Amino acid sequence: VEAPKKLTTGKIYDSNRTMLASLVSRSNGVPKIYPIVPDNLEETCSALKTAFQENDIILSSGGVSVGDHDHVKPAIEQIGGKLDIWKVSIKPGKPFVLGQVNDRALFGLPGNPASALVTFQLLVLPALLKMQGASDCRLAKRRGELTEEFANKGDRRHFVRVSINSQGQVVSTGGQRSHMLGSLAKANALLDVPPASRLTKGDLVEVLMIED
Repeated sequence: VEAPKKLTTGKIYDSNRTMLASLVSRSNGVPKIYPIVPDNLEETCSALKTAFQENDIILSSGGVSVGDHDHVKPAIEQIGGKLDIWKVSIKPGKPFVLGQVNDRALFGLPGNPASALVTFQLLVLPALLKMQGASDCRLAKRRGELTEEFANKGDRRHFVRVSINSQGQVVSTGGQRSHMLGSLAKANALLDVPPASRLTKGDLVEVLMIED
């Protein structure tokens, strides 16, 4: 729901379009923001057709999982496109689509804010920089020391939102569930925790910087 409309049961305010438009601008892109598309296959197809005609790259948020209202994947196929990637083994951010129509790319990001940010930083930003001719498209790394333990009991790489200070101390910014905005707003880096692993307090690590 777009602010300042009143929220009803089961609805949330849209934060992703503003966030992603800002990230695109910081990447030297020129964002064109479209209205929210209802959970409807026909309207999703129509919106994507228009977007592909008017832009070099399409960046969408939400509708890329496997639910009854996730229409991005079938819409790409229905308008004559193809899928190169569907789902990636990371947390947050497993629902992810890379597709194309007439050689124009679509990056379909998850709807949860943290998932959208992480997939943009890890998967979209390097592609945007590469398309602009950059020679090094990777996120900057910084070495730091953990001030607490980080455990990953799952089978996917976990990119934890963290903060690293001027002394190189790395600390979690709070709850890591995909919808949580507080830990997202406080983070200036991501810590890559491999599957089925545990990093202990005092470990020296490299974090991926998402803020200067």
